[in-house]
Amino acid sequence: MFTRPFAILAAILFLAVFLGACGGAQPDASKSYSRAVINRGAIVPAENIRVNEYLNYYEQRFPEPTDAPLGLDLRLGNTKVPATGGDIWLQIGLQAGKDAESRRTPLNLALVLDTSGSMKSSDKLPALRQSLRVFLDSLQPDDIVSIVAYSDEARVLRSAGPVADGRWIRETVDGLQPSGYTNLHAGMIAGFQEVERNFDIRRNNRVLLLTDGVANRGEIRPDKVATDARSYNDRGIYLSTIGLGLDLNDQLLSTLASQGKGAYHFIDSAGEMDKVFRQEVSGLVEKVAEDVVVSIVPERASLTWVSGYDGAPPAGGAQVRMPDIGAGDSQVLMARFSAASWPSEAPVATVTVSYTDLFGQRQRQLLGEVRATTGSAGADPLADVEVRRNATVAQSAQALIDIDHLFEADRYEQAWRLARQMEQQLRELAALSADERMVQDADLFRRYQLTLAQALGYEPDESRDATTPDGGQPERWGPGLRTPLPTPDLPAIEVR
Repeated sequence: MFTRPFAILAAILFLAVFLGACGGAQPDASKSYSRAVINRGAIVPAENIRVNEYLNYYEQRFPEPTDAPLGLDLRLGNTKVPATGGDIWLQIGLQAGKDAESRRTPLNLALVLDTSGSMKSSDKLPALRQSLRVFLDSLQPDDIVSIVAYSDEARVLRSAGPVADGRWIRETVDGLQPSGYTNLHAGMIAGFQEVERNFDIRRNNRVLLLTDGVANRGEIRPDKVATDARSYNDRGIYLSTIGLGLDLNDQLLSTLASQGKGAYHFIDSAGEMDKVFRQEVSGLVEKVAEDVVVSIVPERASLTWVSGYDGAPPAGGAQVRMPDIGAGDSQVLMARFSAASWPSEAPVATVTVSYTDLFGQRQRQLLGEVRATTGSAGADPLADVEVRRNATVAQSAQALIDIDHLFEADRYEQAWRLARQMEQQLRELAALSADERMVQDADLFRRYQLTLAQALGYEPDESRDATTPDGGQPERWGPGLRTPLPTPDLPAIEVR
């Protein structure tokens, strides 16, 4: 029987993620965390999969707004519904303008660094030093920075002060020496206190907390740690978290970042560091919208599922609170409806987005309605490649949750077949969208089948059928290859 190992991952470059953790960047740990677990040959715990966070790891191509900080993009999986009814998929896209990318609020920032013994790895500490040197390039001379290290106890290595030429930060980091245990709570509180000393409403008052382990010294109760952090969040000092390796409390780091209006990233590879550094550097520029709430009200159809909503949505519709959105950021929600029949033309749903415009300091609202017409029997509800892509990503996250539940119930073959089904869907999607990331995800589910087959004792055989959906809207993903991409060669299964 397999267990869930949480060994520390080695050879990881990670701290350039700080560029994505200070403000606008969105939590994306769920995807990279599950990838790391699967590549370790373990089962992804269902409680570590947050479907909407997983979905928003991926690039989107929504049009940029022209007359408002935030734009709303509604797109159906198929604009035609059979007269006899069926499923209807709706993609809800939010896109922030890039106008604010050149502006940045001055920082009042505490870097809180885990220096426990597990950081002694030959790759971790050099990567920390190298990445902090890169981080210096994003700082301004008048930014205020403090550095806190924690192991058995918390130590303020440098009290809060202006960055100036940044030399003192480099010298401090070069002197880090890991040892001892992990008193995360003490380090976090010391960081909050340093920021509080120089609190300024005109600055981005924030703590950046890095850890590669579970708190095992001082206050270790997750609820108490979260409560103490919230007391500072409520006073306007926010928190972003960075997880390194599998031996950490994913739920705690996610909770801390969520209530602290910050990002939570999980770093499992140099490639993930590169993604965050290159694509999510908006964390140090202005946020454009906060208190973002998306309301979905069904019209002709019944709302059956929403990617950011826990449980079955109410019959009258659902509201989903989104993360704060920074300049250039995008967010996506997926909703599924069911219709018993469909007339010649009818509204599917009304979508309202309310948010606080941080630049204009006022409340704004976006309103949109989507309509569908009657189509032929058997029409594909996911004919549109872009909507199919996001729906499949959301389904793959849900599949990881279901696989864990099946595994816990010793239903190994069903878990294997679900992983195979998702691999097939992702390969078909890769052929249609020409999206290399879908190929990588398909390979990951193939790797997962190896793990599940070992638990089963053999690998079942299953044929594959490719489909070629045909959308009726202008495609933003393509060019749309029409043959499935090949399955990679992977190591043979060791039957136990």
